[in-house]
Parts: sequence; C-alpha cells; structure tokens
Amino acid sequence: MREFSLVFRGDDESVVVADADIEANVHGDLAAPEASPVAWSRHYDPNDAVEVADIEEVEALAQDGAFTELRELHSFGHSARLLFHGAELKFYAALFMDDLLWRAMKSSDAEAAERAFDEFALQVNQRARSEVRRVQLDATNMQLQHVIAESQAKAERLRANIQRNAAQKQRAIEREGDLRNHIKQLEATRVQAQLNANRIVRQIGQLHSTCAAQLPRNRGLLIGLRKK
Repeated sequence: MREFSLVFRGDDESVVVADADIEANVHGDLAAPEASPVAWSRHYDPNDAVEVADIEEVEALAQDGAFTELRELHSFGHSARLLFHGAELKFYAALFMDDLLWRAMKSSDAEAAERAFDEFALQVNQRARSEVRRVQLDATNMQLQHVIAESQAKAERLRANIQRNAAQKQRAIEREGDLRNHIKQLEATRVQAQLNANRIVRQIGQLHSTCAAQLPRNRGLLIGLRKK
C-alpha cells in the first residue's frame, strides 16, 4: 500500500499529489471550490476499455481479500484506490468516502485503469481543497475566539483597575478631609489649652503676690537698717 501526501502551493488553494505518476493529471487544472463545483462523473472514451464495476461485487472481493492494492490517495474522508484482482487479471479504480465504496471502474488494461484512478484522484483533490479551507477557517475562528477571550479578559482587568483607582482616589480625598478636620480640632484644642495655661500662670503669679503681702515683717531688722 502506498500513501500519498498532499502538497499545498503558495496560493493556499491549489492542492497536488506528491507523486510523479499522477502529478501531471491533477495540478494546474483545479479551480477554487466556490468557482467550480466538483464533478463526480466522467464520460470515458470507449477506447479506454474501462467499464463500470458493480459495487456489491467489488465489496465482496474486498472482503475476501482478493485485491492487491497498488496505489492509494487519501485526503480527509475521501480516497481513491487502484486495485488489482489477480484471479481475473483485472484492475479496479475505486472511489471511497468515509471508507465506504462510492464508485468503481474496472479494466483489463493497466493504463486505462490508471487513467480512471487519476480521474478519481483528481476528484479527491478537488474535495480536499474545500476540506482544507474548512480546516483553515475553523482554526482561524478558534484563534479569533482565543484573541477575543483574551481581549475581553484584559478589558475586564482594565475596568477593574479603573474602578479600584477611582475608589482609592475617593478614599484618599475623604481621608484628607478627615485629617484636615482633625487638625483643626487639635489646633483649637491647643489654642484653648494655651489660653488656660497662660491664665493659670497669671493666677499663680497673683497668688504669689498675695502670699508675700500677707507675710509678717521683722521690726528689729528694720530698726537696724535705719541706724546704718
């Protein structure tokens, strides 16, 4: 069994099979999915010696293991296979979707069977372009959703910061007002205390004067002072 990988060109649309045998038959002729719908039928030249194979017959041979798989192209759920039935010396080109046989052609001529296989491979590649576009868009949408979620979270954080800043600013203003009021009260208390202290000092002075005036005088001392 051979696996064939898809090679994507720079235009993000063209898809070719990385195999030299059928590359010439598939690249260069693929239009965009929107511009050209996939054609699932082909009018074979009678000279190709290719005939439509019975689906049930092909499935029965496959179940019996009667086929040798010569080539396969698989992309997403679509695949094209070139099979050889040695007992009848016939080649089969088969088209599958989701591993279910869709169409099959058979021929005793190897080149004619190759051309049928190439036609199926072309159809697989055409379908692959739409699948690739779907995968790209799905990934892009997921990335955008991630960016949106991150942006929304950042916006919420910024709003929370703004609200916190406004609340802190209001608290600072209120605290400053409370401090000014407290300082005014303390200053008024200080002034009143200073007045009371001054009044008490004056009262003490007056009391000292009153006490001194009430003290008895020494008359002998006074006489001696007079004689001198």
